[in-house]
Amino acid sequence: MNDQAQRQQALDISRSFIVQAPAGSGKTELLTQRYLKLLSVSASPESVIVMTFTKKAVSELTTRVIESLKSAQGNRPNESHKQITYDLAKVLEKSKAFDWQLLNTPERLKISTIDGLSSLITSRYPSKNQLVPKQIIEQNWARNDIYLQAAKQTLLAIDEPEYQNSIESVLLYLDNNVNKFYRLITDMLAKRDQWLLKLYQHGVLNIETLQLSSERVITQHLLLLKNEADCYFDATFFELLKDNTKPELMKIQGVPDATIESLEAWKNLCQLCLTTQGKWRTSLNKNNGFPTELKTQKQSIIKIFQDLSSQQQLKELLAGVEQLPDVDFSTNQINALQDIAQVLKLAVAQLNILFGVNQTHDFIQVALDADQALDEHQVSDIALFLDNKVQHILIDEFQDTSATQFALLEKLLASWQIGDGKTLFLVGDPMQSIYLFRQSQVGLFLQVRARGIANIKPEFLQLSTNFRSSKSVVEGNNKIFSKIFPQHEDAYKGAIKYEYSQANSVDEDENAINFYPFAHKRYDFEAQKVLEIIQNNPTKEIVILVRNRSHLGDIVSVLKCANIEFEALKTAPLREDLFTRDLLSLTRALKHLGDKLAWLAILRAPWCGLLLEDLLVLSQQDGRVIFDLIQDKKTLQNLSKDGQSRMRNFVRAVRDIISQKSRFSFTRVLEFAINQLAPQSSLSVKQSMIKTQFLQIIHDCEFAQQLDIETINQMLDELYAPSVNARIKLMTIHEAKGLEFELVVILGLGRAPQNNKPSIIHLQEFSNRSLLLAPIRAYTKLDDSRTYTYLKHVESQQNKFETMRLLYVAMTRAKHEIHLLGTLNQSNQASSNTFLKLLAPIFQHQFDKLTLSTIENNQPPIRAPELVRYVKPLEYDNLLDESMEEMDFQLSVDLQYKSLLGTLLHQYYEDGLFLPDRQSISVRLVECGVGNMDIDSYIDFIVNMLNLTKQDKHFSWLFKQRISTQVEAEFISDKRSVIIDRLFIDEDILWIIDFKTTRQANDESIAQFIQRQKTKHTQQLLFYKVVLSACYSMEIKCALYCPAIQELIEID
Repeated sequence: MNDQAQRQQALDISRSFIVQAPAGSGKTELLTQRYLKLLSVSASPESVIVMTFTKKAVSELTTRVIESLKSAQGNRPNESHKQITYDLAKVLEKSKAFDWQLLNTPERLKISTIDGLSSLITSRYPSKNQLVPKQIIEQNWARNDIYLQAAKQTLLAIDEPEYQNSIESVLLYLDNNVNKFYRLITDMLAKRDQWLLKLYQHGVLNIETLQLSSERVITQHLLLLKNEADCYFDATFFELLKDNTKPELMKIQGVPDATIESLEAWKNLCQLCLTTQGKWRTSLNKNNGFPTELKTQKQSIIKIFQDLSSQQQLKELLAGVEQLPDVDFSTNQINALQDIAQVLKLAVAQLNILFGVNQTHDFIQVALDADQALDEHQVSDIALFLDNKVQHILIDEFQDTSATQFALLEKLLASWQIGDGKTLFLVGDPMQSIYLFRQSQVGLFLQVRARGIANIKPEFLQLSTNFRSSKSVVEGNNKIFSKIFPQHEDAYKGAIKYEYSQANSVDEDENAINFYPFAHKRYDFEAQKVLEIIQNNPTKEIVILVRNRSHLGDIVSVLKCANIEFEALKTAPLREDLFTRDLLSLTRALKHLGDKLAWLAILRAPWCGLLLEDLLVLSQQDGRVIFDLIQDKKTLQNLSKDGQSRMRNFVRAVRDIISQKSRFSFTRVLEFAINQLAPQSSLSVKQSMIKTQFLQIIHDCEFAQQLDIETINQMLDELYAPSVNARIKLMTIHEAKGLEFELVVILGLGRAPQNNKPSIIHLQEFSNRSLLLAPIRAYTKLDDSRTYTYLKHVESQQNKFETMRLLYVAMTRAKHEIHLLGTLNQSNQASSNTFLKLLAPIFQHQFDKLTLSTIENNQPPIRAPELVRYVKPLEYDNLLDESMEEMDFQLSVDLQYKSLLGTLLHQYYEDGLFLPDRQSISVRLVECGVGNMDIDSYIDFIVNMLNLTKQDKHFSWLFKQRISTQVEAEFISDKRSVIIDRLFIDEDILWIIDFKTTRQANDESIAQFIQRQKTKHTQQLLFYKVVLSACYSMEIKCALYCPAIQELIEID
């Protein structure tokens, strides 16, 4: 399995290659070696371009090349793979001969991101009306802000005749929910590179085109299914169906054809074989067409299903029949698509206008402009550009390419021909593709591997040697992931087969892979186990990896209590650091001398440190500015002796600062203030780093003429507090990619990620270039269209396969040891869509050791919710009193405060957002007219209710992803319209769920509270049941959900 021959081939610079290099195989070293060899034979360093996907990767690769060139000036290393790099660094000799001066001018090394290449093209081919280069918007908050501005400008065009009908139709489609309109349009603008060039192609929105695309999807699936079914369903099976009492099954005489006409036959066959949960049936009855008298046939068919239980591929393909899209599209669907497309087109135009006014653009626009530039110029121009500049292209991490980047690369290579001396070198690992949220498409790697790109057909090389991990770790990972990864590849869904690795090291580690399951929600047990692992390994470099930053809370608390230093990479928000808060207060105070709260805050900060009783003296002086008060001798005499002493030093420093305000930029004034109040010698390393970060923010805001507190806060929201170097490191799996550690701990295996937000249009392009799209469900509809459901199913499949790859990335960071920790659900099983679910078949024996009695004994004691400190204006006290009686989640026309909180909570439930940041809640409340005095208490209330919901034992069942789930489902009866908060089908039962935020009255027991709610709402829910019984012929159950007491109250 040695891959030395493949590595030698990769250094043949006369040929093009695509290299698949698994984790730890030294792919970056290989790319560096090829790059150095190409430089040694090139006319100029600019003729060789290396591209990757992040600025961090560019920096690391550039550093590696420079270090290789520097090392070539020293002695030859002993390691064989480093000797190759050393020998190839003879390019340094050519650098000297041709006066390249690479070590002195490293910018001649053309190593950049793909976005950087797009910028290069747009600068060479600028648009006709572009006079000066535009500035790229790099901050997320700034991009989101301009997208929102574009969405609002789009809605304002409702009075223009050209757009009036489309905008009105889309608004009506969304139940005239303006905020939802803004959110959906903003989301689409943020990913417009995925749909903009596709949605407006000729004929895309025609019924015939959509039906043809749908038919292609269906027949392709049925073809795969037929090929599988031919192997397992023989004549005997269909002979057993002849006596079935269902005509639709009786007439199936053999495996149906892979045609649209046979789709119903396939559906009938699927319903016979599988349960509604997608499992092989273990029993049959008269409902399946097998009454008691057909006992023999029934037993024979069940025996066939038992024999097929291990055929996962067949089962998945059969289950997929129920997920297939619509065969026919209605006129209403097409009209909705066309209206939404028209509104999106207007939104893009409004965004481009804003880009032009502000002389800015985002990375997406850079890529779109580069694509347009290449389209508008003759092929000969592009060829000339490439001939003069680029002869060789190398791309690292090719598995992370997006469709837009791939299209750009195709056009750049359009004029390349076999034998013209140009080469393409692509290296990556499909098993490490984990950037679906950035629109990367791992299937493109498979596509190039199979068919090439443009006129280039790179040769495929597979590496297998792992230089990072011990033999035990490599073999353990091979055993685990060969079972987890799919057996068949699917470029569209992102299904990647596992490729085995072989350890270069012969060292073996005992207990290389360790697994620890814990009872439901015992995250504290997880954290204590991690602490034990750390204490048992006092000298090793350890990394603790999580899927989401929010999963680090318990371990951070435990490590702090144990006084263990740790380096938390991008885990603690910068604005939550106490020193950052002091700097923000200082900024507010210097900007506005009348900002009383800010001045009191800086007087309390360590650089002054007034006692609370002294602050009280100053705060009671109404009508006077604090800055004036602290210079008033009479006022200062009322302070304590300690306060007077502290104030004298503070006033002296502040007076100098204020006197300089008009002479310098605000950034300089703030820097001077910090140095005066907190000299560099008094700052810790971390505080010095925060000071640098904060001053950079102020400089950027001042330069952009947006020096206001709101903008500063938005910029702080995107940054994380720096962390000092330590042996113990905490980070997300995405941040750990490319790194290696002696011991890896993977925490929170039982936690699921947040659900994706729905898009106003769901769109997917298939490998045959056909396009399938569907609009979001109209508020008047109970169910999504089958096409929308199918596209969501495909998305969930893509996410499932990426989850496998994310776990692979995490476990392959380890050199010697891996420790896996996760909590089971209430049923002593792994929850769906978690790492633990993937590992369950391998470690099920350890699950079983956690008996249900152990689970129950380990449950944390039930306790009242933690008290939340509220600001208590009279209005809010009244609100709480009234909420004892009622707070429905129904829309309120007048948006009185009583229903406002319920409305917002309902929106968060609808969107599946249970951990929103306080800033986003604040924005929504302000938009609804809540004043500053009330806003903190309202935010606390919403956060508390969402936390209670998230922590409730019913949460997973209530908010489980189901195809049948509907929120705010509206039904019209003869008497009136009813809106149901949540509606879904579970185990053939239709559940009606009504949310209530009512709280217990004083001295009221939970039992009394439940009885009161039943008395009050039974009639209402039974009416809902009557209305829905006219639409559904199945069992219907109703329940109230009260998050305040974490109870689901079933109504009989």
